[in-house]
Amino acid sequence: MIMKRTAIHIIIFLLSFMFTCQVSAQDIQAQNREQQIAEKLALIAGADEIVSLKAPGGRFIGIYQRAKTGESHGVVILAHGMGAHPDWPDVISPLRTQLPEFGWSTFSIQMPILSPEEPVAEYGKTLKVAKSRLNAAIDYLHTWEIEQIILLGYSFGAVQVASYLASGKNENVRAFVSVSMLSQKFIKPGLDVFKLIGGIDLPMLDIYGDEDLPDVRRGSDDRRLAASKNGNRDFKQIELKHAGHHYQGVEEALVEQIQIWLKNIILVMDETTKISPEILHERQ
Repeated sequence: MIMKRTAIHIIIFLLSFMFTCQVSAQDIQAQNREQQIAEKLALIAGADEIVSLKAPGGRFIGIYQRAKTGESHGVVILAHGMGAHPDWPDVISPLRTQLPEFGWSTFSIQMPILSPEEPVAEYGKTLKVAKSRLNAAIDYLHTWEIEQIILLGYSFGAVQVASYLASGKNENVRAFVSVSMLSQKFIKPGLDVFKLIGGIDLPMLDIYGDEDLPDVRRGSDDRRLAASKNGNRDFKQIELKHAGHHYQGVEEALVEQIQIWLKNIILVMDETTKISPEILHERQ
């Protein structure tokens, strides 16, 4: 039954590209990349469900994995980094598949990507589309009465999530997990990630590796200071030992640290909002 719905969703997603008009050649290349990703993930993701969502700019996919415990604490929406996809092997796939072991359903969504020909500095122009996709994912979960929603972003995905939350769209989000956030000083137009952090008043976990990229490690004090200036008492920073930017070989430690923090966060959440792991499978 799930596989049938998955196939239908992917067909709808692919057909949406046929009716896209007035887009640039680079936009079409980026859309083609997303189309190829959707086709592959439909076959290999091994998810409970692949969902096609609609947002300004076109459709995109999300991979839903339900909690494997008796009930779900809520849903963690995952945002990958530049040029990646919802089942990216570094960080995203381990979190997507292992957090359900601790009672968290996951919803990993396709973030906007550029064509390979475009310079990475141009990723700044994806922030608007990223916001609309995060909003669509949250709205989708709310249609199924899911209220405990956590946003988790990795690398540039963390910046996209921070940009979304700093714009004031956080009334439906309970917490934010940032994994290896870069300062992104090369992005055009210019972007101040520390100012974004200063505009977030949600519980926030900032986790990075002690062998992470220099930019990530250098920015740790500034990220902590930005949250402190904003008076965010629910900001926590963790430096994970023996971890590089890709967290290879320490995936279990990363999952463990995140789930412990989430467990502490849900202690102050409304226990009555816990949801059944079957809720997303009651559709016609």
